[in-house]
Amino acid sequence: MRQTMIKSLFTSVAFAIVGVSSVSAQTTAIMNGEVHTAAGPVIENGDVIITNGRITQVGANLSAPAGATVIDAEGKVVTPGLFAPLSAIGLVEISLDDEANDAGPQRGEGFALGAALDAVDAYNPSSILIPINRAGGVTRATSAPQAGDSMFGGRAAVIDMSGRVNSVTKRNAAQILVMGYSGASRAGDTRMGAWALLREYLDEARSYANNPNDYVRRPRDARFAVSDLRALGPVLAGEQPLVVSINGAKDIRNLIRLKNRYGLSVIIAGGSEAWREARALAAADIPVIIDPLFNLPAQFEDLGATLENAARLEAAGVKISFFNHPGFGAHNLRLITQQAGNAVAHGLSYEAAIEAITVNPAEMFGLDDQLGTIEAGKIADVVVWEGDPLELNTQPEAVFINGQQQDLGNRQQMLGDRYRDLSRGELPHAYRGGE
Repeated sequence: MRQTMIKSLFTSVAFAIVGVSSVSAQTTAIMNGEVHTAAGPVIENGDVIITNGRITQVGANLSAPAGATVIDAEGKVVTPGLFAPLSAIGLVEISLDDEANDAGPQRGEGFALGAALDAVDAYNPSSILIPINRAGGVTRATSAPQAGDSMFGGRAAVIDMSGRVNSVTKRNAAQILVMGYSGASRAGDTRMGAWALLREYLDEARSYANNPNDYVRRPRDARFAVSDLRALGPVLAGEQPLVVSINGAKDIRNLIRLKNRYGLSVIIAGGSEAWREARALAAADIPVIIDPLFNLPAQFEDLGATLENAARLEAAGVKISFFNHPGFGAHNLRLITQQAGNAVAHGLSYEAAIEAITVNPAEMFGLDDQLGTIEAGKIADVVVWEGDPLELNTQPEAVFINGQQQDLGNRQQMLGDRYRDLSRGELPHAYRGGE
């Protein structure tokens, strides 16, 4: 009887706690800012109300709810949180240290698996690179493995930049593939081999998906690991985008044909000559992730590289975003605003640049119903900037992820604070100066 009474008491207390949590809303009101929603016109003297992690109101001349934390954004700019569409964040700490670099298998090591690799297995939410990029306004990023000896890099994940243990927003968000000369170097050093091998992979994966039990029982080509073929199932079903590293116009034309043949969802990464096929890409509904500053050809497939790539793609109706080229990078995701600003300097419209670093990546990875814009009902990833975010020296004053205001402190800032005054006696001897 006593145990029953105690159990009943604990149950009542638990329900009471839940009840209190449900009615005590955590509310923040960002007031009087220049609000770029990435979903419509700019709202001058705009207000954004955030409650329990969601945006609940957006407009002008709103009233801050009673008890809300108020941020005065007068003279400041408010945007959705930045979304880095392709990176190795959380996979790389020090690029040249093998132990601190999990971005992908080393070339020439004979490691067979590719598509089956999963970024989440190596993702480190405690990476010191996360706070540095968060302080630059990046709230979400795609963490993607890089290809080793296989053409396939593996499965990417979208993560938030809070540094929380459970910060994975979407697992299996995309499959990574290298083509162009990078693909050719993994297939007999010829593009013919690369495209033929890719078609073989997709045909084998389709055969496996149609009848897995029969496939594993019959004799099969040892080149195709069952785990890789299983991982390609969502790609063939059109449920998972295939992010293809590719640059040359002729390779882009091949990719469009492949997309149509297999019914794939495709995203181009690189696309230095994408402007040459801009109309075809728009018709095929293929978005492109580019480095807008890349205009110095490193190989023949980049001969058409131009600083006007972004503007020409926008003019044709191609959805774009930005990343660091070459490779995916992990250290400087926050420079995505500088990339956007330079794209504007070479003809891209300002609002298209804002969309390229916010809502476009969210749409590419199937998250635009929750992220990427400042609209009622969306997850509250919001940044308050001290001025124009595309200006070189502009910094965020407040960053919200899932409605929670983030600490903008980071290792670079702490090192600067520590060594700014070299006369401080508690510093190591070599840094004390004047002694």
